Amino acid sequence: MTAVLALWLVGQSISVLLVWRYTWQLGRPALLDKEPRVVIVVSVKRYSIDFDEFLESLFKQDYLNYRVIFAVEADSDPVVAAIEKRRMADPERVKLVVAGFSIDEGQKVANLRAAMAATAPADEILVLADADIWPERDWLRRLIGPINRGEADVITAYPWILVQDRRLSTLVLASISASIATLPRLACLSAASGSSIAMRREQFGALGILEAWRGAISDDLQLTNIAQRANASIVLPRALLLRTPTRTGGFADVIDQAQRWYMLVRIYRPATYALAVGVATVIATGWIGAALATMAGRIDGAITLVIGLALAVLRTLAQAVLVVRLWGKAGFADNLRFLMANPLVTPLAAIVNAAFVWSSLFMHRTTWGGITYEVRGPQDTKVLSRTSPQGSRRHDTTI
Repeated sequence: MTAVLALWLVGQSISVLLVWRYTWQLGRPALLDKEPRVVIVVSVKRYSIDFDEFLESLFKQDYLNYRVIFAVEADSDPVVAAIEKRRMADPERVKLVVAGFSIDEGQKVANLRAAMAATAPADEILVLADADIWPERDWLRRLIGPINRGEADVITAYPWILVQDRRLSTLVLASISASIATLPRLACLSAASGSSIAMRREQFGALGILEAWRGAISDDLQLTNIAQRANASIVLPRALLLRTPTRTGGFADVIDQAQRWYMLVRIYRPATYALAVGVATVIATGWIGAALATMAGRIDGAITLVIGLALAVLRTLAQAVLVVRLWGKAGFADNLRFLMANPLVTPLAAIVNAAFVWSSLFMHRTTWGGITYEVRGPQDTKVLSRTSPQGSRRHDTTI
């Protein structure tokens, strides 16, 4: 048992070093030699106060040559009013597409496929973005720069959860997400994240992604598979972490989100899922083993537990450095609640994360955005039921 705990501590030490390595050279300015025309496609459902901040950030980019296509399920969605206000103020830059209800595919995928019909040959770079992020002013510059320089075919960004409430469930979700966000950017493990994806529009068409989305529920994981089969490179720049304000309704809410995510990884990226099962199990087993040994009065268990918690503190200090270098003092203040709690939340988050991974092993059904789906394969999605706004128009209708 002592040898096992020692090996677990070695793994934890390596993970801490990797987070510190992640912080190196963060905060450098984004370099851009030219500004190709960009079209940003955003699928959105339901209005929240955080969407106002997203809109403000989206239209304050340090980048001139871009326009935005919003795609919604129905024109009765309350979020349409906020989008329409922007469209009226700048009709040349903003377009709204009403996709209608999805038929045997994810609603987000249906929205994106409908929006793609509104893109134009003049749009050189395609950016897909989620509506729950708060992008920095240099967001587009950081997405476009590597493509301009020929460093990658697809540039993507991972979300960084900003805790917006005092629930333990939200802190646990943030801890799990932060550990994933700071993983090494290995080419073999790189996957596009729906938070932000940028690529040349011409390449998007050449890869046949629009057709590959048909019947899918996950836009980003399916795009990842198609890109990798074509040997297209996917890069996640370390400086591209996107602040994502998050509240949860308790652990039931977190369970739904996490299980759905791991279910989709299992269906679309089975090798990645197998790796996640192994890593999550080892990490959780270490914490459980150390705790049980400590309760049994074993000195090696107590020592392991104390060192494990000390390493959790060092990891959180690295995360504090990360937020300061990316977002300054204001970013530190925004993340203070999470940073203060994370060392103590880390063991619980590790155990809960392992439970999420294993519990999604045989899942094929999920409820997402008021729609219940059954997912049997990457392009085999069935809509079982839905609770959605009324008044939907068809795919070719725009406002």
